[in-house]
Amino acid sequence: MRHRVLLVEKIHQVGIDMLQKEAEVVFASSTDPERLKQEVQDCDAVIVRVTPFPASVINEASKLKVIGRHGVGYDNVDIEAAAGRGIPVVYAPGSNDISVAEHAVGLMVALAKYITEANSALKSEGNYGFRFLVKTVELYNKTLGIVGLGQIGRKVAHICKNGFNMKVIAYDKYVNREEAISLGVLPVESLDDLLAASDFVSLHVPATPDNYYMIGKSQLEKMKRTAYLINTARGTVVDEKALVAALEQKVIAGAALDVFECEPPARDNPLFSLANVVVSPHMSAHSEEGLIRMATVVSKGVLDVLNGRVPEHIANRHLLERRNKSDRFEG
Repeated sequence: MRHRVLLVEKIHQVGIDMLQKEAEVVFASSTDPERLKQEVQDCDAVIVRVTPFPASVINEASKLKVIGRHGVGYDNVDIEAAAGRGIPVVYAPGSNDISVAEHAVGLMVALAKYITEANSALKSEGNYGFRFLVKTVELYNKTLGIVGLGQIGRKVAHICKNGFNMKVIAYDKYVNREEAISLGVLPVESLDDLLAASDFVSLHVPATPDNYYMIGKSQLEKMKRTAYLINTARGTVVDEKALVAALEQKVIAGAALDVFECEPPARDNPLFSLANVVVSPHMSAHSEEGLIRMATVVSKGVLDVLNGRVPEHIANRHLLERRNKSDRFEG
């Protein structure tokens, strides 16, 4: 009997084709938790993108052998509840590094050059004189501060160092000094040091309890008044209320955000009314190439588990190992 895989949201067709070669693929009729509880009951696997997948749903899935998270993070899946049931959570780290890095750099350019405002002024108002109303800045020779020197942060550093001749500094307590220097990046001792020295600050850290509101009122006040903040990481890394206040009071020059504390954000989010803010709807990973990589990596992980193979990327491996010392998952 073929395994049954539930897709909570549609993934790239390349991934669907991979799954359909070895399993029956069904699509969720709704992302409502109560509906998911019903539809996951007769499935061996599930793949979820942004929909929350809490313990209340996991515990109703008596046949579930694996949960796939389409993306590089897994904060919307209760990995502890899954481990408690002996269910590995597979995901796709590294699959969208290039897409997110390019988007982060694009946001920097948009802020520095007033691109979105100029586009709107000319297209909507025919205001050709807008060019005389703003003073753009160059990225060339500016200091970029990267918070989180993982694969995305490293790619941003490479692009900005080599493309704009920027001085790149970084704060990451998990990366040693020698490793950072080998990347052409100057490590700093503290987040405060990075904020005080940077003309652009780009965030590339995961959503963890330690990183919650990493950037708040006191951190924003340490930044230069001419500095810009870019967040393509997770919305909870930044205290949005503090950011709004800092932008309104010109504590910093501007901000660009692809992620928000609450997603989707409310239409009346005060950030949307500020002229010194550029936003995008959590789309930095959504290049065609990135979507293909995410779909194929997570689909392979799901199929590995269903076929009794050990997948490469398991988010809750350490939790599973505590529960069961075996390195083989029975599909």
